[in-house]
Amino acid sequence: MTPPGSAGRGGLPRVSRIPAVAVLLLVLVVIMAVGLAFGLSPGTTEAPTDLDLGVRAVGYAGGGPARYSRAEMAALASPLPGDAVSVDVPVLMYHYVDAAPPPAGPYADGLTVRTPDFIEEMDYLVEQGYHTVTLADAYLAMAGLQPLPDKAVALTFDDGGLDNYEVAFPILKQRRLTGTFFVITKTVGAEGQMTWDQLREMAAAGMSIQSHTFSHPGLTGVSDARLESELADSRSAIAEAVGEPGYVLCYPSGAYDDRVIEAARSAGYVMAVTTDGGASLSPGAVFEITRARVRAFLPLGGFATLVE
Repeated sequence: MTPPGSAGRGGLPRVSRIPAVAVLLLVLVVIMAVGLAFGLSPGTTEAPTDLDLGVRAVGYAGGGPARYSRAEMAALASPLPGDAVSVDVPVLMYHYVDAAPPPAGPYADGLTVRTPDFIEEMDYLVEQGYHTVTLADAYLAMAGLQPLPDKAVALTFDDGGLDNYEVAFPILKQRRLTGTFFVITKTVGAEGQMTWDQLREMAAAGMSIQSHTFSHPGLTGVSDARLESELADSRSAIAEAVGEPGYVLCYPSGAYDDRVIEAARSAGYVMAVTTDGGASLSPGAVFEITRARVRAFLPLGGFATLVE
């Protein structure tokens, strides 16, 4: 065994490899530190945007579930361009999905799609070649930044009930479908409601978590100050807790007017959904997006009509 620095075979000085390995490790540490400093995720070379989307939401520009590019992040925080186009995407509206309605009053029965019916509806979408998209996908398609798949359909779920996580989410995930879930941020974690951990899990699986306001008031009847806080507080809470940019608002009970639309726009939303029926998404009505309500006990033929 030749001690370090002594002559090796052939009489030539032996050079230790330890300093070279140490230098290589040091270089790797520096590279990783620089990547973390700029908020880059593995596999991406884009720096996060500086848009006002929330600290955690910035991560979506890199390695988040939606993997938005810089241009897409900018679009989701900006009005549509003048050359935006309409897109034909049926937007379906669900509330509860379970074997029985939650104890939320008699109105909940008609809003609860029973589990076997929901499974049948999702299987129909898969078997008939439909592709689920988020409302962000639809907005970016209107902006000309990405194409939509053939037979695109958007699934939305209102109110943030626990059944959305325990029943609807596993059914969607198993079939590789996606949905947009509108939550009331004040009640997140309350009895019968989804928790932030559950919402983060859903977002990581490709679901979109968006705002149904802070406390679900009738927005047309609140003061200007409360209207502003209901919209801004909910949007920022979702961005910070889930890491998703807040781009779409769901009006509580479908109530809105010009003042509410302007407040939503000022709060940073670029689109909003109503409870009115309809199918096409028009650039001139992005704050009045219509949805088709999926009612309890709807025959499959009726469901098929909603997505045609």
